[in-house]
Amino acid sequence: MKKHWYTYLLAFVGALLLGNCAKNDVLTPEPAVEPLRAVPISFKGSYVDNATTRHSCALRDHLPTMGVWGWCTSQADSCTAVFTDQAVVYNPDSTRWEYSPLKYWRQGSQYNFYAYAPHHGQTTAQVSIDTLTHMITIKDVTLHGHNLQQAPTDSVKELFRGTPDTDWMIDRNGQTATGTAGMDIEFTMQHILAKLNIRIKECEELAIRPYLSGITADSIIVGNLPAHGDFAQQLTHTPITSDPTEADIQEWAASDTTLFIKGTHACGVTVNPTYMVESLVIPHHIGPTSTLTLYYSYHFKDGHTEQCRYRMPLTEAFSRFVSGYNYTLTLIVCSAHIEFEAGASDWVREQ
Repeated sequence: MKKHWYTYLLAFVGALLLGNCAKNDVLTPEPAVEPLRAVPISFKGSYVDNATTRHSCALRDHLPTMGVWGWCTSQADSCTAVFTDQAVVYNPDSTRWEYSPLKYWRQGSQYNFYAYAPHHGQTTAQVSIDTLTHMITIKDVTLHGHNLQQAPTDSVKELFRGTPDTDWMIDRNGQTATGTAGMDIEFTMQHILAKLNIRIKECEELAIRPYLSGITADSIIVGNLPAHGDFAQQLTHTPITSDPTEADIQEWAASDTTLFIKGTHACGVTVNPTYMVESLVIPHHIGPTSTLTLYYSYHFKDGHTEQCRYRMPLTEAFSRFVSGYNYTLTLIVCSAHIEFEAGASDWVREQ
């Protein structure tokens, strides 16, 4: 009887202890460990030359892709490549610049990004970057001299999408960032080709001649410009021709002279200038064989037509083309001769 009583006592104490353990587990749960939030590196709106004029300054309106390099430096001073010529593509549906696979910020690490546009996957060119100086090189660029004006206009379009020629741009200085949740990277792209515009008008004196019913510009040809070359980014900005220390810096090494720009419109000529040609050209010193030829016609009220040709060396208007500059040549049809006006300006400040 005594033995049974002792057994019951031990069972009762054991049940009491088990009940206390279960009660303690409910009242004092282990704190949950919140996982670190992974934030992807994202690219926002990249821009072109900080444009202040009426033409679009958003890169997405000019080129739909860009190539990006990126390096991450941790607090331990170890440098890691994050992006290696990564294709970043603008998605019009999401209105975002997208890439795959995603890369994620490392909180507190220092980042350096460099970009060019478009990504060379769209062209035959080869693009590389110096890992020490971060200078970008673009080789084997070919231009076709496509005339973008399907019909003569009173202004230039500034956009080269859907044409044989590619409007190459780079972000010269790169972008620096510290790993922070939610931040976006923005690039400021700059043109590294030059742009040539040719427009035509008649002088006011000729416009009031009673025997003329009109003048037409039948076709225009610009010949012997470099169509093939390599770009090697310099440590300084685009050369400024007025600065003697900058004037001899060449970022483009042209290797071919077979570019012909041709426009055939037979458009009417008035006192208001009309653009006939808007084309990209490789920056270079203009040679003596580079010429411009204009075919035009006088139309008389008695029904007959007089066809004319005007040819000039392009060196009479310009001595060189420089990266990022806009060159405009205005041909003025006067009585029995042609006059011209020539000017150059920063690409984005041309109206």
